[in-house]
Amino acid sequence: MFQKIKQSFHFLMASLNVLGTLWIVAITILITADVTGRAFFNTPIFGVPEIVKISVVGIVWLQMSHTLKINGHLRSRVIIDRIHPKAREVLHIIAYLMGICVFALIIYSGWDKMITAWEIGEFEGEAPVRVPTYPIRSIVLIGAFLTSVQFLFLLVDSLRKLFTGIGSTPLDESEVLHD
Repeated sequence: MFQKIKQSFHFLMASLNVLGTLWIVAITILITADVTGRAFFNTPIFGVPEIVKISVVGIVWLQMSHTLKINGHLRSRVIIDRIHPKAREVLHIIAYLMGICVFALIIYSGWDKMITAWEIGEFEGEAPVRVPTYPIRSIVLIGAFLTSVQFLFLLVDSLRKLFTGIGSTPLDESEVLHD
């Protein structure tokens, strides 16, 4: 049952990652068209800076949980590789608990602001282009939720590995290469 839930969440994370990647392609095309319009026709596309500014936030949060799942975040292994495997798992468990807390706090602190943004139809920019920000606030909270869930999956895997010696965490090189 746990594996089925985990697979469903991982499918959702991967799907949002693909959506974020497609969004990057769309923003790249928009920026290219804006630069081309400015350079060759002296006619920029209105609102591109606002759209890009809002999009970067959305893209990051669409891809955050999947990046954690595939161990794509930057990390230094200088110390962690030199300690005993059990101590390493304890450090992972502490880090995962902290991750759950941090991302849960993002959800907690952003919930009321997200609701208010939807109620008032919050936007960025002025005429002629007003970019809605309320969907981005929702994406931030969805991304934070999924990242917390991924930290929970990692925590369960680390606890299982610590107490039974069975299983692995995505921090093991072999699993990262085959994921």
